[in-house]
Amino acid sequence: MAVSDRPPRNAFVAKARKVYNPIGFSKGYNFILWFIFVGALFGFTLARLEYLDFWGVFCNPDAENGSGALPGECFYYTQPGRFQIGIILHLATVLPASLLACLQFVPVIRHKVIIFHRINGYIVVTLATVASAAAIVIARHSAGGGVDVQVLVGLLAILFVGSFVISIINVKRLQIEQHRAWMIRAWVYGSAIITLRIGLIIGAIVVSKIGGHYLAQPCDKINFALQGEDATMHFYPECAPLFSGENLDQQATVSVNYFGQNAIEVGAAFNIIFGPAALVALVLHAFSVELYLRLTPAESERLRKVSYQRQLEAGMKNPGSAGLTADRLGDARKWTPDSDSNLNSSQSYEALKGANVEMQRLSLTSSQTGNA
Repeated sequence: MAVSDRPPRNAFVAKARKVYNPIGFSKGYNFILWFIFVGALFGFTLARLEYLDFWGVFCNPDAENGSGALPGECFYYTQPGRFQIGIILHLATVLPASLLACLQFVPVIRHKVIIFHRINGYIVVTLATVASAAAIVIARHSAGGGVDVQVLVGLLAILFVGSFVISIINVKRLQIEQHRAWMIRAWVYGSAIITLRIGLIIGAIVVSKIGGHYLAQPCDKINFALQGEDATMHFYPECAPLFSGENLDQQATVSVNYFGQNAIEVGAAFNIIFGPAALVALVLHAFSVELYLRLTPAESERLRKVSYQRQLEAGMKNPGSAGLTADRLGDARKWTPDSDSNLNSSQSYEALKGANVEMQRLSLTSSQTGNA
């Protein structure tokens, strides 16, 4: 159980510590941030576990809570091929990975059950990497499949998986503070999908209220979303070449309207705003995680001292900077431990001896100058 080195300010703090100290938190603000952000990821994932029932829920327009996909998307996902494989693989990996990732951020597990933390970490990274690859596969038809959507899916995958790679390299080099920083970055980037959902709804409403936006949609997708030729021809008579067989790639101009007359207009509202909403969400999360890491230098320094000690014991070169650190790879000042507590007894003795010799030399020089 973590224990704070400061007495509680009041009775509320004393009671609160009885809640968060057993979980492994020594500081209240860390517990609050953990509860909000890890709790959001946990709740978001739990609410979508039903999507693992692909045919019964995710791509079932008659499901109790509606389809999990955007209107028209399942036209591509229900056809055998790479898009169907991609979406099923994505759901089957990203949901378990997100749930298990929440356990990685529980301090008591990291401290008391380190073997579980390590094994679970490798499982999470493997599942999340597969999920990212599957997301790239389906990006061509996700949320309309526009170039903006494909680029942002690729960018998020690079940031997500790239952070994993850097984090793993650092933990293999016992650079714990960098492992912490990059793993936090990875999941803050990945969690942008939660903020995206909020921005998606707000953006779709705003764009619809402004009006005057239109989006070209394939007629076969429209026909799937409206569930029949009659409804499709009623709203989009320009789709006639599709049904006559004259042009199977016929497109129709769809009004972007969240409050529209049919499902495809609602889908168009989400499709047109998905790219901008994803970009805003990703920028907000990237800014927030860097702000958090800059505001917690004490924790980073504490873990770097732990890294220094472990690297020293392991006989690594450049203890304290054996991993991917700024002073080793960049132009940062060489890091050194600022306390003798990080040194072993012989090193402490040599450091103290050297300091005494230097003080005697300075004292002798000063007395000679005075005599002169």
